[in-house]
Amino acid sequence: MLVELLKFLGKRLAGRAPAAGPLRLAPSVSIGMAAHGNARTTRQALDALFSSAAGDFELILVDDTSPDDTLEVFLDARRRHGNTRVYSFKRNLDYGESVNAFLSHARGDDLLFLSNDIFASPAYLRVLLETAAANPDCGILRGCSNFVDKGSPLHMVPLEGGETREAYFAFAEEIAERHRGGALIDERYLVGDAFMVTRRVLDRIGTFDTRFVGYFTDVDFGLRAQIAGFRVVLERRAFAFHQTHGNIAYLPPDAQQERWQRRRDKVDAAAQAFVDKYGLQVPEGGIANFPWNEMAHRPFDPALHRVAPKDYSEYLLPG
Repeated sequence: MLVELLKFLGKRLAGRAPAAGPLRLAPSVSIGMAAHGNARTTRQALDALFSSAAGDFELILVDDTSPDDTLEVFLDARRRHGNTRVYSFKRNLDYGESVNAFLSHARGDDLLFLSNDIFASPAYLRVLLETAAANPDCGILRGCSNFVDKGSPLHMVPLEGGETREAYFAFAEEIAERHRGGALIDERYLVGDAFMVTRRVLDRIGTFDTRFVGYFTDVDFGLRAQIAGFRVVLERRAFAFHQTHGNIAYLPPDAQQERWQRRRDKVDAAAQAFVDKYGLQVPEGGIANFPWNEMAHRPFDPALHRVAPKDYSEYLLPG
């Protein structure tokens, strides 16, 4: 759990320089978060965000029919931050639709999506925004974390603790300094638990393709960005804490097993939809063995590679 990890980090960082305060963000920055349950972690993620960011940035929150009080957590966030809109689905539409509601309705030039188990920091926000501004060819950027589903060593940074939020923020500053001057790393495919996308990309390729249910929406989005001529990159200086399996581990054991099985079924169905879309065969060894380089250099076909934004206005809560 985060508390135990933070206690360890607090001891490790004792005596180090304090982390920077909240980063002031303009309305041209849009931040989105979506959740289906796990209200406690969602509140912690929003607390971390509000400690990391100040100013009149746009915040869009999407409740995917949570079975707990997550919606009230989002409404409380709207009371804390004036420039906030809350969308609440009437039935469970899954991850792709949740992110798509954010991408379709955000007004900013730089859009950052955070899963509800991702804890931002001032350094994380600052590095991603600075890198996006300095590298206009980079259309999608993501940072590193203590846990990433793809498990790449380049993405994974062992969290060396934090008993306070200030200690965790200082650790993120340390990571930014550790990798200062390092080159951006081009990604083969996007893992979309947290990522920044620029308005230039959305203008060119549109939003998520929601034919993929639950999975591969992010993979497809990153591929379409590359086909359109944008880089999809890893910025190792940007670190955010990710609660490992945070949206499953909080459930009772039987519910965990049920959700894991639903995930496996959705992954299989989405993988089949992906290979059908791109005329592929499912390779031995999984997603890593798709012909990514060849696919990224295919000609841009608007009929295949641009997806128009969807209108989710019916789910926007008044206030």
